[in-house]
Amino acid sequence: MVGQISNGGIVLPHVFLVSYPGQGHVNPLLRLGKILASKGLLVTLSAPETIGEKIRKSNKNISEIPTPFGDGMIRFEFFDDESDKITEPDLHAANLENIGKQKLPIMLQKNAEQGRPVCCLIYSCFIPWVADVGESLRIPSAPLWVQSAACFSAYYHYYHKLVQFPTESQPELDVHLPCMPVLKYDEIPSFLHPHTQYPSLTNSILGMFKNLNKNCCVLMESFQELENEVINYMSKLCPIKPIGPLFRYPINKTPGSTNVEEDDEIKQGKGVENPARLSCCADPEHVDLELYSSSFLQV
Repeated sequence: MVGQISNGGIVLPHVFLVSYPGQGHVNPLLRLGKILASKGLLVTLSAPETIGEKIRKSNKNISEIPTPFGDGMIRFEFFDDESDKITEPDLHAANLENIGKQKLPIMLQKNAEQGRPVCCLIYSCFIPWVADVGESLRIPSAPLWVQSAACFSAYYHYYHKLVQFPTESQPELDVHLPCMPVLKYDEIPSFLHPHTQYPSLTNSILGMFKNLNKNCCVLMESFQELENEVINYMSKLCPIKPIGPLFRYPINKTPGSTNVEEDDEIKQGKGVENPARLSCCADPEHVDLELYSSSFLQV
């Protein structure tokens, strides 16, 4: 058997979402997962167990058992990243990569053995090593960029050294990015400033740009009408798929289904239809997935 079988006997492609343990990363991935599930896919959301504890406080119904959602299903699978052993904040990213690279392949293999092989990985931009795992297992992958296309352009041009950015010797340098007005030194993403307080996170994000060629595309929480010029320009440099905005939920109308709705988001203070086609092709088998945005804005 390939994939999870629905009540109608239809094979559901399995998309596996892997989140960085942060509220601003979990919630957009979860929203995307629900959109995909509502359109007929089996979706698994995975993250470190610290996130699992917070989500379960919001919704006791979530589990590893696939729950009907729209035309598809959604499930949750968390793992211990051993973060309780880390005392230095700057070491958390490296620890998550080390543990994640060990445990994610095991989780994916277990899913395959249980009859639901994964056909696509979607992950937070702070954990680019997921693309390495996908490549090693010949599973297509795509990062979810939860900021603007303009912000993506800044990181892309910084990583590839295509334009000048502030440096230690010139900390107030203006930045000239294509299709954008001139940016002052305090208008660029703070992680790209030489005086950033979080250099380890800067390295994590830039790791995504190092791994761009290992992904089938970059999913972006933006939409064409909002950043048309920047998206068109950046699409010539790498495959961008704008799928936003992701703030609107699909309604779960599945009769008799367990309630998996907004309550399973990580809330502040509690812890934490337009199709956009994504063609993901693994070498042994070709898989086409339809990714849908919840965008309702018409310009």
